[in-house]
Amino acid sequence: MTNGSTQQATAFSTFALDGVRATLWIGGQNHFPNQPPDTAFIWLVVVDLTDLSVAASDVSDGTGLPNAIAGYLGNSQYFLYAISNAAWAQNMPQGALYNALQKVGAGAQLSRLEQIYGTIGTGILGNFSYILAATMTQTDEPGFEALSMDHHTVLTMGFIPITINGQTIYAPVQEGGF
Repeated sequence: MTNGSTQQATAFSTFALDGVRATLWIGGQNHFPNQPPDTAFIWLVVVDLTDLSVAASDVSDGTGLPNAIAGYLGNSQYFLYAISNAAWAQNMPQGALYNALQKVGAGAQLSRLEQIYGTIGTGILGNFSYILAATMTQTDEPGFEALSMDHHTVLTMGFIPITINGQTIYAPVQEGGF
């Protein structure tokens, strides 16, 4: 078994419609959603853990799970980023998207978002910025999350390459905290 150097990954979630859009950087490569920056959505990015390439990218209004993403659920070779872009209360994950995020590792921050809107409502806190980064394995450890009710959110992490018998897989690790 051999280990290489960590490939840094940073996910950026926008808070409001200000001309800036969600972005994902992995190993020096920038990735952007195929949507204008002044649109509210949850951007879903599937990353192949054998080479850190983007295997699929699509957006959700907060309720649906796009077919391009759903096909990777349960497959340990893939990693999911769910990154909000100028999301409003109506974009809060629910339905099929919520269920999928829960299965792959959403935890305290998604529950916090749900409680905030359930108790305070949307009249006071309309926008949110949320990021989930988790393996697509449904029985894995909790994912990495970040949430803000008043500003952009940035999640920092990395991927450590591990090679066993000539096969490399990138293991996700938390770096830099929130």
